[in-house]
Amino acid sequence: MKRAKRSYTDRTVKLLWGRAAGRCAMPECRIELFADATEYDPIVTIGEMAHGAAASDGGPRANPNLREQERNDYNNLILLCQNCHARFDGQPNTYSEERWREIKASHEAWVRASLPERGRSRTGWTVLALRGDHPFDLATADEAVSPDFIAGTPQWLQVPTDAADWQDVDASIAARARELLAAGDAFDRRLAVFPLAPVSACISLGYHLTNRPHVRLFQYHRDDRTWAWPKRPAPAQDIVVSGLEEEDRKCRAVAFLFHYTAVITDAAIMGTAVPVERRVDFRVPQPSTGWLQHPEQMKWAAFEARRAFERAIQLFPHAKAWHVFYAGPAPVGVAIGQQINPTMCPRVQLYEYRHKETPSYRASILLEG
Repeated sequence: MKRAKRSYTDRTVKLLWGRAAGRCAMPECRIELFADATEYDPIVTIGEMAHGAAASDGGPRANPNLREQERNDYNNLILLCQNCHARFDGQPNTYSEERWREIKASHEAWVRASLPERGRSRTGWTVLALRGDHPFDLATADEAVSPDFIAGTPQWLQVPTDAADWQDVDASIAARARELLAAGDAFDRRLAVFPLAPVSACISLGYHLTNRPHVRLFQYHRDDRTWAWPKRPAPAQDIVVSGLEEEDRKCRAVAFLFHYTAVITDAAIMGTAVPVERRVDFRVPQPSTGWLQHPEQMKWAAFEARRAFERAIQLFPHAKAWHVFYAGPAPVGVAIGQQINPTMCPRVQLYEYRHKETPSYRASILLEG
């Protein structure tokens, strides 16, 4: 087989190696990609620039529509050690496009946040406060982002708790997300999001922010009246996902139910009259408003959502619509919204819960890519 041509510009090489700090991007590895010189031999480079979409049409994650220049551009490359590169190319389904881009963005954000002196980033965080009809304050926001710091004045985005037109709400969120990502490289953006708003708005915000910027999410802990995370170890991973055990190529509608702060009853779903043919459930042993106590739990929730979405695309390839019913913390809603890939997923209908109304869930925002 003819070897694909690899030609990298100086800018591409500098960006890739510089932003990765000369370390493998895999979070479980991150070794320095240089072997120090010895008395007898020079320094050796052990890092490799791996292609997301393969350099050749027959390689892993190949995209024949990409030109040679695009295949060898910074945006299609990730810096890895030799061992991780072999695993990366040998397991292309595990390291899908969405997954490897998330790994790369997370690693570069880790470099910016973790490597400077004393762990304090030299770049501040832009604060975005997403709120519903009820005001809240950010008095503890500085403590929450410590040892980093807030850059500039916090930005506020208010959405109605009971919107007359949810698509207008989505449009306003999309416009603000575009503004936040417009200045400079989206992968360099550092956003600290403080949400206390309807879940539909939270998921919409995550969807429009995407996984490109580095986003830190915060939960308001009402008992302690603070946005700072409690100083306690991360609990065990307790999310169980069901409904992805078998293929159904005839399925046209899939429901995703997130039971984190409360159990979503079958009666509540039936009241919507949604023609759901398959359902995927995300459960924790004891759903409650106090479930979220550590940022690691958001990472697990985001990972399980992304994996389930990718699996659903494979199992239900002809589904025309996904229906998302969410009972969970606001910041986890943002994290889940970030996992919805507009280029791969069908249209996604969100629902808003109203305790005293029948049906309890009503269609809200439609995400159409």
